[in-house]
Amino acid sequence: MIEGKGLGGKKVNRVNVSLCNRMNQKLNKLATACNMRPTTLACMLIEKSLDNVQLVSDLQQEHAVHNAYRVIPIQTKGTIEYVLSEGR
Repeated sequence: MIEGKGLGGKKVNRVNVSLCNRMNQKLNKLATACNMRPTTLACMLIEKSLDNVQLVSDLQQEHAVHNAYRVIPIQTKGTIEYVLSEGR
């Protein structure tokens, strides 16, 4: 599927997230404080996280098991793209 083609800019990829009660309360409180729905805020948090080079690096440092699947965040034209490392 070509992303965005004929969809008028609608988001078409769904991700289901299960949160513990404590994190859900935090999400709801922050969403209320920001005057948005919790799902909108969750989407925004995920997007900001995936574009945060330091966070991507930290997560891989902590959780990556196979070097062959490591990604290198590269900034091109104001956006962050991921390329696979050559550590196979």
